[in-house]
Amino acid sequence: MSASVPAAPALTGWTAGFNAERRGLVSRLVAGALHVATGLGITATVVGIGVAQAILARGVVVADANDVAMLNALAPVTLLFGLVGGAHAVAGLGIIFGSRQAAGLGIGLGVFDVVAGFVALVIAAGSAKGAFDGVGIAMTMIVLGTVLAIAARVADWNTYGPVADADPEPDAA
Repeated sequence: MSASVPAAPALTGWTAGFNAERRGLVSRLVAGALHVATGLGITATVVGIGVAQAILARGVVVADANDVAMLNALAPVTLLFGLVGGAHAVAGLGIIFGSRQAAGLGIGLGVFDVVAGFVALVIAAGSAKGAFDGVGIAMTMIVLGTVLAIAARVADWNTYGPVADADPEPDAA
């Protein structure tokens, strides 16, 4: 009696070259473009926070105390925002080129954005007054995170199909 072992293809990913079957190009481009645009937007926000802090530190602009407090509160997490933005851009480029690991990263980042949106929504809803901006930003994060996770999964599905075969080896009678 012999045992059969599934064999992995000899060439996968980048080493497969241009001869590999390419499927799901449209969904990869859409998901990748969404992730890259989100990454650039988050990174631009980090740069904007830094510029605003530098302008306020020089003292040439008189700012509202609440705005200064918000910028000072965001200062410790701007590096985290930058890393998340960079990860979105990397995931988007990987999805465009058909990397299954990048699609997984894109799904995870979409879920991360949804969770961050819910946390921001709870914080904005618990504030005393006028939290309409915070609620709007939180809902944008929730919707965008959901769209990013679904787009990355659709791109992965259209490129590779299911994650695992339903019944890889039928029972022999």
